[in-house]
Amino acid sequence: MELTTPIHTTVTQNHIKVMYLPNSVLICTYVSCSLSILGAIIIFVTYCTVPEAKNQTRRLLIYLTIADFLTSSGNLLGALRYAYNDKHHRLHNFTDIELRRHCEHPDDLCAIQSMVTTFSSLASFSWTIIIGLHILLTLVYQTRWCFTTIARVLTHSASWGIPLVITLVAAFKNVLGEDQYIGSGPWCWIKGCMHNRDLVLWMTLTGKGWEVMTYIVTAFLYIYLKYYMIRKRRQERRPNLRYSQISVSLRDDDENYVLLWLVLYILRIWGTVRYGILVYRVETGVKTVYHLNNVDYVLMHIQSVGDSAQAFFNCLLFCVKDTAVRHGLLRMLCRRDEDRQLNDYTRL
Repeated sequence: MELTTPIHTTVTQNHIKVMYLPNSVLICTYVSCSLSILGAIIIFVTYCTVPEAKNQTRRLLIYLTIADFLTSSGNLLGALRYAYNDKHHRLHNFTDIELRRHCEHPDDLCAIQSMVTTFSSLASFSWTIIIGLHILLTLVYQTRWCFTTIARVLTHSASWGIPLVITLVAAFKNVLGEDQYIGSGPWCWIKGCMHNRDLVLWMTLTGKGWEVMTYIVTAFLYIYLKYYMIRKRRQERRPNLRYSQISVSLRDDDENYVLLWLVLYILRIWGTVRYGILVYRVETGVKTVYHLNNVDYVLMHIQSVGDSAQAFFNCLLFCVKDTAVRHGLLRMLCRRDEDRQLNDYTRL
């Protein structure tokens, strides 16, 4: 396999000068991942403690949150690994051959993290599409197909099985590992020391191609749902018509899910832009394809926030903005405060 000079290095005679990422990229990743992990935990807790908000749509959100939780945890692990390597200067004074070997044969932590985040990102895209299909079938076509056993088997097989197969194939082909920050933040993904076209191909197959497809499909689904509700309200002359009045399987606040595709788009488009720039450089034969310029650094900062932040923003959208969940959280917090005050009074 033909090798190319990694994106963050410059060759000088027998050694490579390593250009390390600024600490601000790591800070962005730490904050985003931590908030998302917290947001995922809140979604899990509210699903268990607020029964009035528990329906099929929210159950699908739990599966999406599991995938987003794995992505945030994996990216956080990758950033911590990078910080540890940087602190101990493991890449200093590596010869060109040694640095290439480091990329071709990454450490176990890098390989495992790459597998986890590749799998979880693909699963997240799939569950986002399935939530849209569920609301479409339930609201527009008044079908309960999504509640059948065969539907559950198919959705889980597609959303967990296909990403697992793609990830295992990529691992078997030995393409997962040290990313060299070409298409990601301070975490591992596709090996950056591969031939340019091989790199673009595997980035497309293991993430970006599916991500762009998710943008298109979910945008159509959720925009159509919004259009359907506007038309329905006008036809029936009921401007306050809600989801629950059309289908007993949906809650009023399930209309918040119409914004799910927009959250995904806003958060992850920055990495897709970097991917598009890379494809352009490869196709035009630009020699600086692996050189980080100011645009790359700006986009990397935003990507380091966005790629890990979906669970946090979903928490804001489906816990804070959701009336039933918000009231359930407030009741739980007030009950704990009353119990604490009662215990204090009892002690007196």
